Amino acid sequence: MCSPRFLTKALRRLAAVAVLALTPDAVFAGYDIYEKDDQKLEIGMRLQPRMEYSRTAASGGGTEWLRDYMIRRARLKLNGKMQGVSFGFEWKIDGTDQNGVTPTAAVENAWMEYPLNKSLAVRAGLYDAPFSRDLLTSDSKQLAVDRGAVSAVPSTFGLVDNVVGFDLRGKTKSGRAQYVVGLYDNRTIPARRQDIPMLIGRVDLNLGSTKDIYQDAHFGTDKWYCLGINGQVQSSIDGPGFTADSTSNEAAGVDGMIDVPMGRGRFFARGEINAIRQVVMGPAADRNSTIWMLGGGYLMKEKLQPFVRFDRIQGDTPIGGTPRDITYAGANFYQKKHNLKLQGDLQFVSGTGQSLDGGRLQAQIDF
Repeated sequence: MCSPRFLTKALRRLAAVAVLALTPDAVFAGYDIYEKDDQKLEIGMRLQPRMEYSRTAASGGGTEWLRDYMIRRARLKLNGKMQGVSFGFEWKIDGTDQNGVTPTAAVENAWMEYPLNKSLAVRAGLYDAPFSRDLLTSDSKQLAVDRGAVSAVPSTFGLVDNVVGFDLRGKTKSGRAQYVVGLYDNRTIPARRQDIPMLIGRVDLNLGSTKDIYQDAHFGTDKWYCLGINGQVQSSIDGPGFTADSTSNEAAGVDGMIDVPMGRGRFFARGEINAIRQVVMGPAADRNSTIWMLGGGYLMKEKLQPFVRFDRIQGDTPIGGTPRDITYAGANFYQKKHNLKLQGDLQFVSGTGQSLDGGRLQAQIDF
C-alpha cells in the first residue's frame, strides 16, 4: 500500500506536469519526457480537423457536391535515443468520420538509426522512402492542405511516403550534400510477386541553410536553395497470375526549393518532376507517365501565406489516370509557425466543365 508521503510526491509531480501542459511554450514545443547521459525520450502529437467539399458523380448522372467533416489525421509520436541509437515511432488513426474510409489504428513510422561515424549512419524500419520532395515533406508542413499528384502517382507503384527497409545515409561535414541509398519492400505489390526489393537512392544539395529542408514555409532570416535528385528501380516483378519476371518499374525525379526573405516577408517556391516507366514483358507496350508541379507563396509578417500550386499529369493513362491539370489556390495562417495553423484552398481541375471542383479548410496542432 502506498504511503501518504509517496502519494504527496506523486500528486506534486502530476500538478507540475499539468501546469507545464497549460504553458503556451510547452504546448507548441512538445515535451522532453526523459534525458540522461545517452538516453532521451520525447513525446508529440498531431491533430488535423478538416471540412471538405468536393464534386462527385451523382446517381442520376452529372455531378453533385459531397460534404465531409473529418479528423484527417490523429497522431501520437515518440522520438529519442538509446545508447547512441536514434529511434522514431508514430501511431495513427487517420480519416475518422471520412466518407468511404474505415479508420483503423496503424503504425506510421517505426525506425532505428545506427551511427557509423559523425557523417554516416544506417537506418532500418518503417519510414519515408527517399523519393520526391513532396513525399518527404510532412503532411503537417505542406503548402496546400494535402499533397498532390506529383507524389500520388508514384505512390501507386510503391513509392509511398512510408516503406519498410534499410538504407545507408550520409552527408558532407558542412551538410551541403546529403545522400541516401537503400533496399525496401514495395507495399503496393503482394509479397509473393516480389523477387527482389526496390532500390531507391536520393541526393540532396543545399546551397543555403541546411536546417529543415523539407517544409513549405520557413521563418526568420535564413535562406534556402535546395536541389534533389532521386531514382528507383524494381525488376523481376511477377504478374497478377504469378507469371515469372513479367514487369519492372523504373522512376526518376528532380525537385527544387527556394525560400528567401523578400521585402517585408518571405518568398517560397517549389518545383518537381517525376517520370515513371513500367516495362512489361511480352507483346504489351511499355507505359510511361510524367507528373510535375509548381507551387509558390509569399509569407507576410510570418503569419499569412497566400499560395498557388499547379499539378499536371500527362502520358499513359494506366499509370497517371486521365491526363489533366489541377490548380490549388489558397492561404495558410500561422498562429505558431507549423505547430498551430489554419489552412484553406480551392481546387480547379481541367476537363470537368466546372468552375470549381473542391474546397478544404483545415486546422492543425502539431508538436
